[in-house]
Amino acid sequence: MASVSDQEVGLLDELPLSRYQAAALLMIAATVILDGLDNQMLGLAAPALLKEWGIAKSALGNVFALGFVGMGVGTLLSGWIGDRYGRRWALLIGVFVFGVATLASGHAASVAQIAMFKTVAGIGLGGVPGTAAAMIAEFTPKRWRSLAVTFGVVCVSLGGLLGGGIATLILPALGWRALFYCGGGATLGFVLLMLAALPESPRYLAELPDRRAELEAMLRRIGHPAPDFDPRAVRTQPAPTKVPMATLFSADLIRDTLALSAAMLSGMFLIYLMFNWAPTMLASAGFELGSASLGLTAFNLGGTVGAIAAAAVVLRCGSRAPLIVMALVGAGLCAFLATLPIADAHNLEPLLIGLCGLGLFGSAAQSAMFSVGTHAFPTAVRARGMGVMGAAGRVGALLSALIGAALIGAGSLGFFGALCFLMLVNAAGFVAVRNHVPPAPRDARVPALV
Repeated sequence: MASVSDQEVGLLDELPLSRYQAAALLMIAATVILDGLDNQMLGLAAPALLKEWGIAKSALGNVFALGFVGMGVGTLLSGWIGDRYGRRWALLIGVFVFGVATLASGHAASVAQIAMFKTVAGIGLGGVPGTAAAMIAEFTPKRWRSLAVTFGVVCVSLGGLLGGGIATLILPALGWRALFYCGGGATLGFVLLMLAALPESPRYLAELPDRRAELEAMLRRIGHPAPDFDPRAVRTQPAPTKVPMATLFSADLIRDTLALSAAMLSGMFLIYLMFNWAPTMLASAGFELGSASLGLTAFNLGGTVGAIAAAAVVLRCGSRAPLIVMALVGAGLCAFLATLPIADAHNLEPLLIGLCGLGLFGSAAQSAMFSVGTHAFPTAVRARGMGVMGAAGRVGALLSALIGAALIGAGSLGFFGALCFLMLVNAAGFVAVRNHVPPAPRDARVPALV
């Protein structure tokens, strides 16, 4: 279901990646870093917050759950804004909302206030990864696309690594409130830069004849040799608002929509159970706070390295076989961690190796999945398709919040055993997807940057 605009802006596929495009891609990726930073902030602050307020783990689980409800709303809302008003405004609004809410969380005086701010932050956080992935895909030549989209998504893990480092410095000296002030303040400062410098997606502009002049100016900056294409070709296609949401569930797309949603649900269960509960689970097993935080750092480090490696493999080999294998290896690592004795702080080294491996394969597969979504859904419904995937992921995240405390109570066997099952569901979803990213042609070369 390719549109004329796909064909017109597809002329970018014949050009090198320009510095203008690279700068835009880096700015978009930075929003995902901030998403990952602010998203993991409460999980990083949780041990200190639980100790200061003397609240039960289950109460914090309810806070996480409300945050994921907000994310589900934000994911769908961002997809609608992205297709109706543009990817740029969807991204700007999302980052602004979670920046304000993160900053306000530093002023919270009760669990109820933390829950309120977490819910509002979730509305902003929910739509950023999917919108950013769609926007990156639409700025990038086809032969760079899988690598660029996966790089953008892996920035969630980079945000987690950044957050872990900041938490190590700030928490002991200034407390958990300062952690929220730092994250929220940095985010709002970046919003000002986005307002001044972030451009709209060229492929989105190509769908709108009344913004032809803006598109032509952008194509000249990119270095397109003939930016003044015939606008009548674009006018033959309906505007994005005329393509119904039901298209995602048409005969051509329903299989990929459902399979990617199932894979995203199980994958985000894994990701957010680790983000929000891993430090608390390790502390409950007897590890000191430094070692507990190190477990999440190992997971994020593996996820970052694995996602970059996966992007290179998908670029060359396509997405089907690599993602299936990565999910199955992730299931095996969950089984290993489930049977590893860690009570009374035993086996720290193999635990950290296992967590790093789980990030390397299990977490990285979820990052690479976004490139499959941007390939499977056509331009007119891409943001909404990514939004449906994201909403399914928020359901998985919500479930991880609601039962995370119970899984911690069941020990490592219950915690990682549940993840082993869900990673098998993840693999089954990848098997069911029909429109995977295809392998690169044998004679494909990496384009130059000009």
